[in-house]
Amino acid sequence: MGVSIHYRGRLTDIQKVKSICDELATIAEKMNWRYTCLKEDWSKPVLSSIDDTAKGADINGHLPLKGIALTLHAKCEALSFFFDENGNLRDPISMVNVSAETLQLEDAWISAKTQFAGPDVHIWIIGLLKYLKKFYIPNLEVQDEGEYWQPENAEILKEKMNFIDKKIAAVSEELSRVARGHIESYSADELATVIETLLHNKFEVED
Repeated sequence: MGVSIHYRGRLTDIQKVKSICDELATIAEKMNWRYTCLKEDWSKPVLSSIDDTAKGADINGHLPLKGIALTLHAKCEALSFFFDENGNLRDPISMVNVSAETLQLEDAWISAKTQFAGPDVHIWIIGLLKYLKKFYIPNLEVQDEGEYWQPENAEILKEKMNFIDKKIAAVSEELSRVARGHIESYSADELATVIETLLHNKFEVED
């Protein structure tokens, strides 16, 4: 729920992974962003699984990926630029799923939610993607829910983020109101209906 950016593509020259890592790491250090690099062995197969833990999903084992992930903001999902041996942009979860044949490579998009980090972070990410498309990944595809990739209109982006912020706040308030009531008087099915109706009404696009 919230504005996200989705992207996929293939590096034309896998020997340039190091250059991408070095350049993005330099930018991250200048901007005080956190980053993580992977330099795994491409020659080894995927030997990894997604395990459920008390803190959520955890990936264990070997993933043959090289690249870098940037965290621009504490409230923004990491921006992954990891590549497999063929130069395909991959994230760890999609790579495990592709290997397990539960996801087709052509359906494997990388996503970063920016809703809670704000327009400035969203614009920075689009700038990074445009840079990589220009110099390294000419076939990069981007689906920008904030509509800033095209036509680069910051006002549209702000309007979309503000709209969703208001809807999230309204849903939170309504759920709190229900919770303050006699919750024991509802069956699980009745609560499911309440939630469905609430979300449908609150997130219905206004004309």
